[in-house]
Amino acid sequence: MSELVSVNGAIFNPQEAKISVYDRGFLYGDGVYEVTRSYGRVLFALEDHIDRLFRSAERVNLNVGFSKDQLVKELYRVYDAANQDDIYMRVVITRGDSGGKINLDPNSSQTPNIVIFIQELPFFSPQVYREGQDLITSTYLRNSKKALDPNVKSGNYLNNIMALGEAKRLKAFDAIMVNKDGFVTEGTTWNLFMVKNEVCITAPDGADILQGITRKHLRDLAKTNNIKWEERFFTPDELKKADEAFSSSSIKEVMGIRSVDGVLIGGHGKPGPVTLKMAEIYKAHVKAYCQKHSEQKKQ
Repeated sequence: MSELVSVNGAIFNPQEAKISVYDRGFLYGDGVYEVTRSYGRVLFALEDHIDRLFRSAERVNLNVGFSKDQLVKELYRVYDAANQDDIYMRVVITRGDSGGKINLDPNSSQTPNIVIFIQELPFFSPQVYREGQDLITSTYLRNSKKALDPNVKSGNYLNNIMALGEAKRLKAFDAIMVNKDGFVTEGTTWNLFMVKNEVCITAPDGADILQGITRKHLRDLAKTNNIKWEERFFTPDELKKADEAFSSSSIKEVMGIRSVDGVLIGGHGKPGPVTLKMAEIYKAHVKAYCQKHSEQKKQ
């Protein structure tokens, strides 16, 4: 696998890539990022990820200094250099170097830094997809959007890191986060769904969640496949009484949930029929998308 890092257009082996210790992303998490993956040689839903990256940048007043089309071309230029089919890609844009001084003022830097990572896809055991994840409800609350909007996909990820660290200490696969009102929001890096009476239920857009791109595609697919869909608030106790539950993310796709805080979902914990259906139609959707875009690239 050719793992590469591009720093402001220059491509390096990972061990050789460098960035200033005065970079504001390093000092303060002052930057935004996106993660996607490829299938074959197509970066899936790249347009959605680019749109969200630019929205994140706009919300933190970060001038990225180039257009969406320019960024897409650059991502594919770096990807082509890796010469691999299925990869994990992360693009990070920080506010840049603070001029050799530790200075909180965002105006201390005027030139952003862009770093693109290409790595192997993370491996998740087939057993997890067959049997589902064992999760905990974290004691760390999800940041309120009035403090730091989760729809800004920023480098400031300490809230999520603390929740995931708690899960690992308790030997769980991952953690669910609730807001100050006690409602389920999302996981540390994924959106959450429960199924009750064949209705797929997830937190609404206005909740303290990142409006996931996989979540958006699943919502559209549910409508076209006659799967009942509802967006509303619900509690961890309600989740534990669900018939099924699953998570979604660009990297993990659709992954069932076996238990929450030791309680088996549905009394059995196995991924249920709606979960399996959503996973099936999502895979078919990805395949069709990639075939279409692969043909367009050849033209």
